[in-house]
Amino acid sequence: MTNSISSSEFVESFSSSADPIESTVRPNQAVRKREYSLLEADSLREVRTRTLSHWPHVIPCAESMANAGWFSCNISDRVICIYCNTICHQWTQADDPIKVHTEFAPQCPFVLSLRDIKSPLKIVNTSLNQLFEPLHPNMANIIRRQETFVNPMWTSTSPSIDDFVRAGFFFAGVSNTVTCFYCNGSLHKWGTDDNPLVEHARWFPTCIYARHACGEQLYQRISMAKKRLLTENKLTQDELNRLVAARMDLPIVQCLRSQYKLGIIKRCFEEQLRMKNDDFASDLDLVMACYIVQAQIDNIQGFKDRIIVPSKYRQSENSIQESNELRGECLVCLTEEKQVACIPCGHICACVPCGYALKSCPVCREKIQCFLRINT
Repeated sequence: MTNSISSSEFVESFSSSADPIESTVRPNQAVRKREYSLLEADSLREVRTRTLSHWPHVIPCAESMANAGWFSCNISDRVICIYCNTICHQWTQADDPIKVHTEFAPQCPFVLSLRDIKSPLKIVNTSLNQLFEPLHPNMANIIRRQETFVNPMWTSTSPSIDDFVRAGFFFAGVSNTVTCFYCNGSLHKWGTDDNPLVEHARWFPTCIYARHACGEQLYQRISMAKKRLLTENKLTQDELNRLVAARMDLPIVQCLRSQYKLGIIKRCFEEQLRMKNDDFASDLDLVMACYIVQAQIDNIQGFKDRIIVPSKYRQSENSIQESNELRGECLVCLTEEKQVACIPCGHICACVPCGYALKSCPVCREKIQCFLRINT
């Protein structure tokens, strides 16, 4: 019988163990029951979630990555499983975090523990349902949004009403304030040169509708421009060095120095302060950050091909059919190109503005749970 391990026990183990994961997460290789039920401390699950706080993708989302056992490595979208040391990066919207983990590490303790879950996909679907739920469903229809601008209170002539509507906005009834039907984000004080869609994505980057309406290329350009602006206001290297140096006398650091090179500990603090502008939430967060850096060094050893790219190994059986589906206009407005696929049926049938007004797929009539943006 295996007892769960507290975060304090996890940290204390560093004084006597050369491998923190072996001594705490897998003591005597007994964290798996006969039924492969993984006994993972709540504190460790919380750390995993926190490592993904700056996860760059909407799909797969940070929650689905954490549920699949992945920890962020703080290098783009690179992730690692601490139980099997599998490392992956370059994730696409078509990648299922649990399936990828299962395919490349079928004997991983975390993967084996998932066998006790009747339907692992429900974890992913739960987060997707939350992501794809408009906060103003009555404004999902593009014509309904247009009607809100037929109001004497709306006096702006530029940007155009059509630009606002296609960007997901409706008139909020005050000054020139507009609100997104999907994320409830509001913007005002519009200039004649402002692009509603670009501003939508810049100020509300987690809005799925804005991302889909932009398309991935434009969305990434907006995202990079915003990151460059934020970088200009970040800590200078001298300031960062002083902050890191001030943390080298912490008790947890003194403990970790017997297990890791000082350069690794400093690197973890630098990444945390640079990326998140805040200290680690707990000692355990620092412990895991050091472990993750060391695990990458040990497992990659300078060979990039040791980092798995899921899409390179995934078979594309429906690629020809999908290509044919993409050729043609939106089945609703018959003018724009098809841009979104209905989930779960997978039919590619509408442009973004029209698609988000649908409740069921126009091809098979199945209820739409969410949309997948198709980049052509």
